[in-house]
Amino acid sequence: MSFLEAPEFGQGDFILIEELNEGSFLDNLKLRFEKERVYTNIGETVVSINPYKPLIYGDDKVADYRSRAMYKRPPHVFALAEAAYQAMLRRSQDSCIAISGESGTGKTEASKIIMRYISKVTIERVHQDEVERVKNLQ
Repeated sequence: MSFLEAPEFGQGDFILIEELNEGSFLDNLKLRFEKERVYTNIGETVVSINPYKPLIYGDDKVADYRSRAMYKRPPHVFALAEAAYQAMLRRSQDSCIAISGESGTGKTEASKIIMRYISKVTIERVHQDEVERVKNLQ
């Protein structure tokens, strides 16, 4: 079940739009952008609209998405990064996130945001593993 945002923010996942066509797709993106919701899902894909302003996400935002399924929180690249990170841990294999778009659409910024998230949750995991190792020494 997808996380449901208030109706004034539009639909957070295009899969849930009953009459999906080009017009409803663009109308939903426009509404979400106007309400500063720059991320929208299409299933497990995240559509991002470049807001042309800095997006600064602190530790509180990381905590909102940490160890949560993709559909338990509003659409965000952190949800996508968490899903990729968890898949990597489950499979013990590398994971990747494909980012595409035209020049100036925010691909580099999205990559930086994802890498900040992955580094933060990895550091937390390494720290927790070390705490457990020390506790088990006794």
